[in-house]
Amino acid sequence: MNPSIMVLLSLAACGEKAAPPPPVPTAAAAMVLSPVAEEAGDSDSPAAVLPPAAFQAHPAQVYTGPLAKPALGRGDAEVKMYRTRLREAAARGVEFGGRYAVMISGCGTECIFGFVIDAKTGHVMPLPAGGEDYRQLQLAFRPDSRWMRAIWSSGYESEAEACILRDFVLDRGTFRPVKDEVLPGACPEMGVETGEAMGPR
Repeated sequence: MNPSIMVLLSLAACGEKAAPPPPVPTAAAAMVLSPVAEEAGDSDSPAAVLPPAAFQAHPAQVYTGPLAKPALGRGDAEVKMYRTRLREAAARGVEFGGRYAVMISGCGTECIFGFVIDAKTGHVMPLPAGGEDYRQLQLAFRPDSRWMRAIWSSGYESEAEACILRDFVLDRGTFRPVKDEVLPGACPEMGVETGEAMGPR
């Protein structure tokens, strides 16, 4: 399983206070197989090249006031089922969009899903990507930006590998897609706080 996803799932399950994994220094562009590997006849396909991240194009002022508890009274059954994890995530504070905590959980093999919790009001809404249709999903987000990136694998072992990329902006409480691309090659390891490639999976 993807190491970034394993870290995120561990945080969600244990309720630790740690923020998303810290960014690793990124290359100027997404990494592909080295010439040495290609000359040696390595059969792996090159990693997909991710477009530049757009965190700075959608800034958000980070809320620092009292943290609201998740509003679960009128939530649907799925939200209430994860009330403990939602409360733990809300207690960690703002992780996305200037005012939202993020809860991420596993939903099976190569499957994650989650919610964002408004730190001011406690309003809970689902992440814009998640579930079985988003195989090996990786997300990138930061406290000081309304921009979020999602990448996931389109191919299975019997299919050509491709990486689906979808960028979102949180606009007036709604996730709005702003970029949707199918990138050739396998999805690279993506930095949670950079939205850029860290290297091949």
